[in-house]
Amino acid sequence: MGLRLRYRAPTGETRRWTFRELLQGKPIQRAIHPMLIHFPIAFYLGSLGLDVLSRLGTFPAAPIAGTWLVIGGLLGFAGAATFGLADRSGMPKGGKLRKTATRHAWAQVAAAAVFAVDLAVRWSDRHAAESDVLWIAIGLVGALVVIVAADIGGQMVYRTGWRPSVD
Repeated sequence: MGLRLRYRAPTGETRRWTFRELLQGKPIQRAIHPMLIHFPIAFYLGSLGLDVLSRLGTFPAAPIAGTWLVIGGLLGFAGAATFGLADRSGMPKGGKLRKTATRHAWAQVAAAAVFAVDLAVRWSDRHAAESDVLWIAIGLVGALVVIVAADIGGQMVYRTGWRPSVD
């Protein structure tokens, strides 16, 4: 593996990496998007879990912790989406693979939108001792959307065998 500081063509000439190649992880010979996707999913689901726990017992820190997890999930989404769009840009236009990638991207945007609504709804009461039932309902909808969106991405990798090129 290792870090390749410059692109070396088969002819031997070298050049700087393009911004798109950097986002695609070519200098480290690893796709970056798959490394980042776990964070927003875990944060979104963790937020829902904390909200449920705050209703089941005495856990006064859960609502504020859940709020921070939603913020972390949205930031993680922004990072994963940036690198995912760079990977998508390397796919052949008009093909089934790119359409699946587009469907995956829009589904993830929908999940992020649901959690942005969750953040807006919970923000003013984030220091409450107990999570609101509405937060749990919104979090549940968001969790279902993010799981479906992740499944679409997983199908793209495991059913079609697509892997981003990092050569």
